[in-house]
Amino acid sequence: MKKTHFISAVLTIATIAFTSSVIAHGVEVPVGSKSLQIFKNAQDMPIASMNEPGVNAYFEDIVGSGDLKSPIACGMFRMEKGEPLVYTYDYDDTKIILDGHFYFSDGNKKVKAVKGDVMFFPKGATITFSTDDSGLAYACGQRKLF
Repeated sequence: MKKTHFISAVLTIATIAFTSSVIAHGVEVPVGSKSLQIFKNAQDMPIASMNEPGVNAYFEDIVGSGDLKSPIACGMFRMEKGEPLVYTYDYDDTKIILDGHFYFSDGNKKVKAVKGDVMFFPKGATITFSTDDSGLAYACGQRKLF
C-alpha cells in the first residue's frame, strides 16, 4: 500500500470515529467560529431515551452554539406508541416532522402533525406529545445543549 493511501485511510477512519462520537453527545460550536459543520444522516443516529416511565420518547442533541447570550441547540426527537409525554418548555422550541406523525396538545388545541409540518412551542407552554404509531422530528430551540 502506498504511504499516501495509508495516511488517507487512517485520516478517514479517524474522521468517521470522531464524527460518530461527537454526534452521539452533541457538538458545541464555539462563539466566533466561522467553520461550516455537517452532520450526515442525523436521522439514523442513536437517540437516547428521555427516561420517562411508560413513555417511549427519545431525544438527542446534535449541535448547539456556545453563545451564552443567544443559545441555540438542535437535535432529533423520536416517539413511539405508549403513554403521552407532558413537557413544559422553559425556552422557545420548534420541531419539523421528518417521518410518521405526532399529536400535540396545549390543553386548548390538539393537532396532528405529519411529515413536512413545522410546530412552534413558546416558552412557558405545557405540551402533551403522543402518537398511535411513531414519529421522528428535528427539534431546534433557544437553549443550551442538554
